[in-house]
Amino acid sequence: MFDTPTRYIFEDFITDTGRARSGDELFGLLRKGVGQYGYDRLVFTVRRDVDLPESLNGHALLYSYPEDWVKYYIENNCASFDPVMKAGATQANAFTWDGLEKRSVYTPKQTRFMRLADEAGLKNGVGVPIRGSGSTIAGVGLASTERCDAAHPHLDMLSAFCTQFYAAFKRLNPRTASEQTEPAHLSPREREVLTWMASGKTDDEIGMILSISRNTVDSHVRHIFLKLNACNRVTAVVAGLMHGHIHL
Repeated sequence: MFDTPTRYIFEDFITDTGRARSGDELFGLLRKGVGQYGYDRLVFTVRRDVDLPESLNGHALLYSYPEDWVKYYIENNCASFDPVMKAGATQANAFTWDGLEKRSVYTPKQTRFMRLADEAGLKNGVGVPIRGSGSTIAGVGLASTERCDAAHPHLDMLSAFCTQFYAAFKRLNPRTASEQTEPAHLSPREREVLTWMASGKTDDEIGMILSISRNTVDSHVRHIFLKLNACNRVTAVVAGLMHGHIHL
């Protein structure tokens, strides 16, 4: 299954994605491309890309994962501890889930999560991070319904298919003129404060960590809210992540 000769050559995939007129059509082409290597379960996620409309920044934008698994994933906020998602945000190259687990130290919660994914029919998993201009973080998760212990994942070709898919997806979904605003500029200290806010620290705790007074922290927080057009700490952190000011 995983070592069958390529039948849908990459050059044809490039031509076909250039002609596609919808995200669903593009996703169908991607399924065809990676399907020849045995991967019939896909999920496409954009964690952050300021070149795309904000409505297209999110988990499971397009997918062929089991519906009940996607529902479970979203309802239980699994993205906050999913080791594959975290690796996809920090790694530059495609990786296998098995390889990631061998070189990582999972928490019991993460280990159980990965076992549940396997039971849900997501086997031989591969993560394909996609990097673009600025602080873009996106990716495609690939898996198979059937387990193949001798799976050869063809990581380079899978990366090529996914990267070309993303380039075509962005072509179809440009931001409108009204959305193309210049991102706010945060000072290095404001980024530090926002990073600790994202970690759940209080103003007093941030002041102790950065060796500044609570009043100074409060001043930075107010400036951050103003620059990011945020009404509270949660929206400030979300905006900071969205525009690449901070990384988790």
